[in-house]
Amino acid sequence: MSKKEVIHLYKKVIEDLRAAIENGDYQTGDLLPSENELCRSYDTTRVTIRQALSALANMGYITRKHGKGSIVSEPKTGLGILSVSGVTAGIGTQKLTTTILQKPIKQDWPADFFFPIDDSESKNGCIFFSRLRHINETPVLYEETFITNVDLPRFSSRSLENRSLFKILKEFYNVEVTEGEQKIWAIHADKNISALLNIKTSHPVVHMKRRLQTNNKGVRIYSSLFCNTEENFLRDSF
Repeated sequence: MSKKEVIHLYKKVIEDLRAAIENGDYQTGDLLPSENELCRSYDTTRVTIRQALSALANMGYITRKHGKGSIVSEPKTGLGILSVSGVTAGIGTQKLTTTILQKPIKQDWPADFFFPIDDSESKNGCIFFSRLRHINETPVLYEETFITNVDLPRFSSRSLENRSLFKILKEFYNVEVTEGEQKIWAIHADKNISALLNIKTSHPVVHMKRRLQTNNKGVRIYSSLFCNTEENFLRDSF
């Protein structure tokens, strides 16, 4: 089996087991099939299966206990904010709703902006909006987004309520994310963020600042995000 085939199979094991857990085929406290059983089912080596199970453990889906096996953990929602596919894609079947706090407006870049911008971006200005994302009516993510104001006619009139920003950009402007950079901190929520996320000011939150490059070299997407991970974990696949 080639290295490429092994990587594909490794990802398939992860996705199959994750889907089975999310669909309720395995409940909290249930044992997953043993490593030997999984090896037979997927006709692969124990190394591949162990790597897949370790990835599921890192994602928070299972706990691995010596002598017992892989036990399904208390269910939590995986937030895909680490991925360029975005939050909406990461939530999957969970009930994700959005409150628009600031509708898209054209403006100058803030003087103390959190990423350096080039002369062209500075000249064109940006489109700014802010949203509060909820999962099953619980606020989990506050985001402020800035997009370079280039080749995005009528964007300010687009509705972003309960819709994926990335899908809107692709559908109406043929703009897709190609690569990105992100910086992540664990901080205590200030009064504003704690009020938005309905948590105490002493509660820890994840703060992320990200810059995404698109297939349109003039259009970049910048976001400042605050995430409450008390009932959710950050998730991504590699």
